[in-house]
Amino acid sequence: MSTMLPVSILEEANRPRRLSDAFRCHARGRNFLLSVCLDDYMNANALRVRSMVCFECIQGGANREAFAADADTEGLLDNEIWARLISDMKDPEASPV
Repeated sequence: MSTMLPVSILEEANRPRRLSDAFRCHARGRNFLLSVCLDDYMNANALRVRSMVCFECIQGGANREAFAADADTEGLLDNEIWARLISDMKDPEASPV
C-alpha cells in the first residue's frame, strides 16, 4: 500500500488551504500536509532558527498567508480549526458535563 500523499498544484487558486491538504515542498523535496508546513515555518521563524530549511521559506510564507486569508475572510476553516483545537485540548479522563 502506498503512503504517498496527494499533491495539489501550487497555482494561486490551488494552494493548500486546509490543514489536511497535501502539497509538494520545494525546499525539502517531499510531500507535506499544510499543518506540518505551518508548524515548521512558524517555529523556525518565531524562534529564529536559521539552520532550519523552513526559516524565511517563501513557499511557507505563501502557505501561511493563504491559510490566514481564508480563516479571516471566508470563514471556511473555522469548523476545522475549532475541531482540531478542541480535540487537542480534550482530556480523555474528563467526564462529560
